[in-house]
Amino acid sequence: MPITTRKEIKRRRLDALAKLNTSWGVGDTISYLVRDYKITRRSANLDVTCASTELCKNFDNTENTDMLAWLLTKIQRVAVKSEEDKQYGAAVGCYRNQEEEYPRKKNTNLLKPVLKGEKSTETLSVLTCSSDLKN
Repeated sequence: MPITTRKEIKRRRLDALAKLNTSWGVGDTISYLVRDYKITRRSANLDVTCASTELCKNFDNTENTDMLAWLLTKIQRVAVKSEEDKQYGAAVGCYRNQEEEYPRKKNTNLLKPVLKGEKSTETLSVLTCSSDLKN
């Protein structure tokens, strides 16, 4: 069994923190660590847990807008993965949740054109599934 230095453990945990910070999921981050660092899932899980703890420490110092952006990014990520897996109902559910929980100030009806199959220039990432909803 090879001996792992503290420097390598710190580098792995910082890498895991960077992945979590860029909206990677926990499972994807663990798989990444196992694959790239050739460690066990148990070690990768421990590294991700420590990285998550560090991420949560920053929530006390974070403004509400930063937290909102993080939550919206997570919802967006689930929606994109759902679209990739052709689970359009789940994707639409994510977008509806996004609209209901975090309405935009200007126009809160941005999802309606997409659900009807129309294109809207103001709709952000929802356009990726609008063509699939027509079918």
